[in-house]
Amino acid sequence: MNIDTGLSVAALRSCAVLLPVLLVGAFWVASSARVRGAAFLAMLWNFMALLLVNAVAVQIGWWSFGTTGTMWSSVPVDVVLGWSALWGALPILLARWVNAAVTVGVLIVADVLAMGSLRPLVMLEQAWWWGEVLAVVIALLPGLLLGMLTTNERALRTRAGMQVVLFGTVLVFGLPTVSFELSRSVGWSESGWSTIGNRVAADSGGLVDSLLLQLALVVVVIALRAVADFAVIGGGTPFPWDPPVRMVTTGPYAYVANPMQASAVVLLLILAGLFREPFLAAAAVLAGAFGAGLAAWHEKEDLVSRFGSDWAEYRRCTRDWMPRWTPTRISSATLFASVTCDPCSTVGPWFARRRPVALRIAAAEDHSETLTRVRYEGAETLTGTRAIAAALEHVSLGWAVLGWILRAPILGWFLQMLVDAAGGAPRTVKVPD
Repeated sequence: MNIDTGLSVAALRSCAVLLPVLLVGAFWVASSARVRGAAFLAMLWNFMALLLVNAVAVQIGWWSFGTTGTMWSSVPVDVVLGWSALWGALPILLARWVNAAVTVGVLIVADVLAMGSLRPLVMLEQAWWWGEVLAVVIALLPGLLLGMLTTNERALRTRAGMQVVLFGTVLVFGLPTVSFELSRSVGWSESGWSTIGNRVAADSGGLVDSLLLQLALVVVVIALRAVADFAVIGGGTPFPWDPPVRMVTTGPYAYVANPMQASAVVLLLILAGLFREPFLAAAAVLAGAFGAGLAAWHEKEDLVSRFGSDWAEYRRCTRDWMPRWTPTRISSATLFASVTCDPCSTVGPWFARRRPVALRIAAAEDHSETLTRVRYEGAETLTGTRAIAAALEHVSLGWAVLGWILRAPILGWFLQMLVDAAGGAPRTVKVPD
């Protein structure tokens, strides 16, 4: 009886992995590169989300798995991989022939029916359907949305934002989780998320951890600024199969050629220090080597074909990993600041004294429109504190980082509100006769 059960579990587990992977593989070869990239994004989203959903389901008691082997938090990782291929990649690959809504409906019905027939691999409890609803809401539907938007090149800011969430989760949760498991397997430590949580609760990190966390926040702001410039100015995303259509030389790209890759490597090193995980440090080294090697070679071929001499000129004066102190090849811009309004009259002279690169300082009174705030006109048009923050990019790396922080989501809005309350609210400048 035990042998039969073991064979049944093994057979079910193999089918749960192989059948979805083979099915996805069959449609994969018949799809375009962009559709494949979209399918990969949808699958990765589902994989990360379904891992978390299944871990929660096991802890709460919605269901459990009657198997051992490659597990995380009592969840078979390979089964989740098959599930994510079925829910993530397949609907995107089939969208060419089958309406996505129909595919989703079929998948949900099939999953509900299959869950009850997978015993003894999956053993359901009475309230299991709560886990099913949670999986649909945070895995299936968002993954499908990301994949379809990427395939159809729609809602650029939405898909760029979802990529930030996805790859941020992989970086901050996925890789540390793998590192914890590797450390346990070789007997280096027994650390995990619960251990980290206990250390944070006990406030035992000290000054070094506090400094590392603050540095991590700055690195995250820099990376987000690079992603935002990719979307707003470049018209694309960081994902290689959904790249910008225009070359970006603003923001962090005015100082270093690979700000997102460099930020990821630095963030991994910071996490390695925070979590005391040598495997994360090794992952940072490997990521840097990959970025400097294979990725750089592929990127060069792609960017030369898309941007030609403009990219070659930019790369001649911009390093891959070591940022410059002053910007190079940054897009020209104009900062309009009033010379008659007391709160704003000091802005123009302050920037002029610092000799900004490719930034013209002009009087707001000379603008063709009637301005009510400081205005920045360049690759994008910004007003108020955001205009001043954007102008800081033209001064030096230190001031640019401050500018990116001042433009960070929520913080930028809050700063403008404070400035308005302190007397910097919009006002019409006097235009000379």
